[in-house]
Amino acid sequence: MIPSSIYLDSAARATERALSLIDVELTSDSIGSFDRTWWCWKFSDFSAPRLQEGIFTLAWLYSSPLADQRFHGKSVLLERSDAAIRFWVGLQHADGSFDEAYPFERSFAATAFTSFYVGHSIERLMDFLSRDTLKVALRTIERSAKWLAANGEYHGILSNHLAAAAGALQIAGDLLGTDRFLKDRDRYLGIIYKEQDDSEGWMREYDGADPGYQSHCMFYLATILNRTQDSELKERLILATEFITWFMHPDGTLGGEYASRGTKFTFPAAFEMLASGIPMAAAAAAHLRECIAYGRGVGVDQMDQWNLFPLLNNLLFAAEAAKDLGSIRQLPWFKSGAEKTFPNAGLYVTNRNNKLLTVGLTRGGVIKLWDIKTKELIYEDCGYALKTCGRTLVSQSSSVWKRSNKGDRSTFIVESEFKGIASLRFKPWLFVCFRLFTLTIGVLPSVARMLKNILVTFLIRRKKPNVAKLTRQIEIADNGTLLIKDQITGISEAPVPLARQVSVHMGSSRYADVIDFLGARDQPGQPKYNPTSCIAERIQIIE
Repeated sequence: MIPSSIYLDSAARATERALSLIDVELTSDSIGSFDRTWWCWKFSDFSAPRLQEGIFTLAWLYSSPLADQRFHGKSVLLERSDAAIRFWVGLQHADGSFDEAYPFERSFAATAFTSFYVGHSIERLMDFLSRDTLKVALRTIERSAKWLAANGEYHGILSNHLAAAAGALQIAGDLLGTDRFLKDRDRYLGIIYKEQDDSEGWMREYDGADPGYQSHCMFYLATILNRTQDSELKERLILATEFITWFMHPDGTLGGEYASRGTKFTFPAAFEMLASGIPMAAAAAAHLRECIAYGRGVGVDQMDQWNLFPLLNNLLFAAEAAKDLGSIRQLPWFKSGAEKTFPNAGLYVTNRNNKLLTVGLTRGGVIKLWDIKTKELIYEDCGYALKTCGRTLVSQSSSVWKRSNKGDRSTFIVESEFKGIASLRFKPWLFVCFRLFTLTIGVLPSVARMLKNILVTFLIRRKKPNVAKLTRQIEIADNGTLLIKDQITGISEAPVPLARQVSVHMGSSRYADVIDFLGARDQPGQPKYNPTSCIAERIQIIE
């Protein structure tokens, strides 16, 4: 059994990088900012409030008995926590909100996440912060809680954002000694419950299930459960755990290209926090400890600055929650012959002869295949791309599917359209126009909300269909042999096979550790294209 100290070992590798991000110069106007790109390089035009989540790392190092003795109780950490909290206070809009991606955005996510982590930091440092800092910090927490209580997220259902808001309202009420935020905490929990699939357990992220982000969502819910012991919340987390463990892969990834947001990272704290009361959470925790110990999976070492602190802080929560796991169950896919179809999520998982297959049935038949014994990714296949009239089209889109069983084989037929994908990169004049808009009429809350809806529609939701179609037949035999038969119709050029593809704008996707970066052992073959019939076909066998 891998000891719980593995979380501290992993966190230690990221801590020094995190500490170098904060401005600590006493003469600096930006003292306390964690946005090094802004305050040091001076390459950006505002300090990103989300990066102030690093305050929790400072508070944990100062206050936790598990912290390295180089840090625990050192006054310099308290001084820098004080400065960082004050800087965060100065980033708040008058209405209580914070920005994330651009000025005057009034981001639901940034307000929820930073309030959650700063709230937990204040709770840890309550007896040590200066009276003035504590006063302004609590006032800021109260204003952000009021904003969260009066607003919501309107451009889609992102359960991890809603869970962070609920967690922020919980900690705000606890700090302020009030229950006035409980109604709106429960409102956010109610949305999560309503959108959670009652039969399959997944929690909605835009238009489907995303196991990586679900681990993030479950963490905030677990912090609320620890404070309330709410029975309905526990049942929801049991259901969520039963789902997510099917997608904890042998190579350490969680989720992937078949998921609604394409993420592969894991936030382990929820499973450690739930392990004592949910047996399958203990199995998940044991699996994740082993993955971290042997350097498998997408974790804190692979994060850029935007996800560094969420994952680093999560490791610190996990370290404090971790206990002896005792006798644990195996993950549900571990036994040979294990199989599970999630029709509503459009996902299929099976273990055939120690080969683990996962298929994204409603995403064009995305395929991932692992060798369970060696942990090796044998094969991955995300369909095809077409270049036409200056546009890129991909087959990884909403699809219909059906299943049949014959003899020792399970067969799926998946049909999907090729659809265009958005590609937006800022160029100087476009950026200038964008900033002028956000700094003028974009300062109005109603306009800011409209702009966010437009961006999400363009980058995530809008996908123009094309006449080209993919019909994919996937057969998996009891001996683990995988057969793929593809037919692409309505095309005017040869399609390009895609081993890996995330077809939506998603900043948290495309992280990769070395194993994942190097890709699968076998790659999808090139289909034979007939320009006369405008059809391409391919048959591939993976043994």
